[in-house]
Amino acid sequence: MKIEKNDRSYLGKTVTVTVDRPLGSSHPDYPDMVYPVNYGYIEGLTAPDGEEQDAYILGVDKPVEKFTGVVIGVISRIDDAEDKWVVVPEELCGTEICWECNVMQTVEFQEKYFKSKFFPKYEKTSGAVLYTEKDGGRRYLLVKTKSGHIGFPKGHVEYGETEKESALREIFEETGIKAELTGAFRQEYTFTTLEDSIKTGAFYLAHYDYKAADLQEAEIDEDYLLPYAEAYEKLNWEQDKAVLKAAEEYLTGENP
Repeated sequence: MKIEKNDRSYLGKTVTVTVDRPLGSSHPDYPDMVYPVNYGYIEGLTAPDGEEQDAYILGVDKPVEKFTGVVIGVISRIDDAEDKWVVVPEELCGTEICWECNVMQTVEFQEKYFKSKFFPKYEKTSGAVLYTEKDGGRRYLLVKTKSGHIGFPKGHVEYGETEKESALREIFEETGIKAELTGAFRQEYTFTTLEDSIKTGAFYLAHYDYKAADLQEAEIDEDYLLPYAEAYEKLNWEQDKAVLKAAEEYLTGENP
């Protein structure tokens, strides 16, 4: 079967990889390149370069000859004819090993020589319900993205970051505000994107001393500083409304 460039139809499907470059082996043409993962091909699937479809195997810490797992990512090489697939054990689907930052760090030993775009099956973002005091009351800061989504500052977790570190970084990048996380508040929801990836967002509670937001114009169109009831109505996702409601209850002591 012929696989087209940028084909994502196998994301989430189970495949069997025949390993021809096991963990700890050297590249046949570049002996200084040692494989930190098992790497092989999927019999019966022909990649755009005419060879069998290649795949990295993550989450297996010993050399193997064959491996059956789930495709959780497609590394689409912009400056090369072929793409690489990323396969993990079924029990690791959706865990940290599947996040883009961790995948690309793991395969960096070889992919650093190419320009690429990663198409994930699983995504992880982190952000925060951001609040301050103004005009004698609590106000929540919402942001409107270029896509029209009105919600909380958030973004993808980067390599080496904790969720909390990612949340604070995203707040500053999107609003120019240096905030502090407060309490033990944490909410999470998962949804399927229009690209059919499964995205999980984690949300914390963050406070700042009032200042006007300095928006990241490349990603954010507008910001809104509103009391709870108005902020709740302004949000255009029910999942975000549930997170804001939980934050308000937490701050008022109704659901500590």
